[in-house]
Amino acid sequence: MKTDEIKNHWTDWATTHGEHLNATTKTPTMKALEIDVFVRTICRLVETKEAHFKALEVGCGNGANCMALAQLFPNASIDGVDYVAEMVESAKTASAKWGYGDTLRFFTGNVLDLSATVELHDVYDIVLTDRCLINLNTVALQKEALRSVAKRIKTGGHLIMIENSIRTYNEQNNCRELLGLEARTPASYNLFFDEREILPHLDTCGLQLLDIEDFGSLHDLLLYVLIPSTNGGTVDYAHPLVEAATALSKAKSQTTPGAFGRFGQNRMYVCRQNA
Repeated sequence: MKTDEIKNHWTDWATTHGEHLNATTKTPTMKALEIDVFVRTICRLVETKEAHFKALEVGCGNGANCMALAQLFPNASIDGVDYVAEMVESAKTASAKWGYGDTLRFFTGNVLDLSATVELHDVYDIVLTDRCLINLNTVALQKEALRSVAKRIKTGGHLIMIENSIRTYNEQNNCRELLGLEARTPASYNLFFDEREILPHLDTCGLQLLDIEDFGSLHDLLLYVLIPSTNGGTVDYAHPLVEAATALSKAKSQTTPGAFGRFGQNRMYVCRQNA
C-alpha cells in the first residue's frame, strides 16, 4: 500500500471501532501476550512496579497498552503518540473515563518527525513500539523511524519494540506447508521487519540490542497452523485452545521466556541507548 492508503486504513479502523481493542488488532489473545511481555520486560528494567520513570509509546493506537501499563506502574509518567487523530481521541476518551489524569497523556504525531509534537518530553527512560514500524512501507522509512525514536531515549534508557519479523513468519509458514496448508501473506498495509537490514542498523542509532524474545510462538502455532489444519484452513480467533496457549505462554514465560521456539510472527526486541 501507499503511505496515504495505510493511514486511511487505520483511520477507518479507528472510526469503526473507537475505544474497542479491534481498532488495532483482530487478536485479543495476542494483545494479552503483548502486554504481558511489556510488563515483564519493564519490571526487569526498573526493578519494581513502584518505580518512577517516563515512558513513551510511539504508535499507541487507542491507548490500550498505555492504560494497561499505567494501571500496573502507578508512579510512571506515560505518553502515547499516534499519527491517526481518531485513535488519539479514542485514547483520550478512554483515559478520562478511567480517571488516569495527567500521568497519562496522548498526542497526535508522526514517528518520522517526533520533534513536531512539541508536548513530548525531550527524552524518556523507556520508549515502546507495538506493530508500529511495520506500517512504514519501505525499509528506508523503517530505518528513518528508528533514528527518530532513538533520539527520544535518554542515555542508558531502553527501547522495547514488538514488531513482526519476516524470518519467524516464514518459519510459521513452513509449518503450515508441512501440514498441507498454503502459506499466509502479510496484510497489504504491513512490511514485516527484514532483520538482515534492521538489526545492523540499530548500532548506527546508538542502540545496543540486548535481547529478542519470541513470546507468541505457541499461540501462533495453534492459531495459524494446528487448528487450521483440522478445520479446513480457518483461522479461529475464539478457539479455546488459543486461549489455553495464551495462558500457558504467560505462565511459562515467568521462568522460561521463549520456551516454544521461533514461530511467532511478533518478536520483542530490547535495546539500550548508549549514545
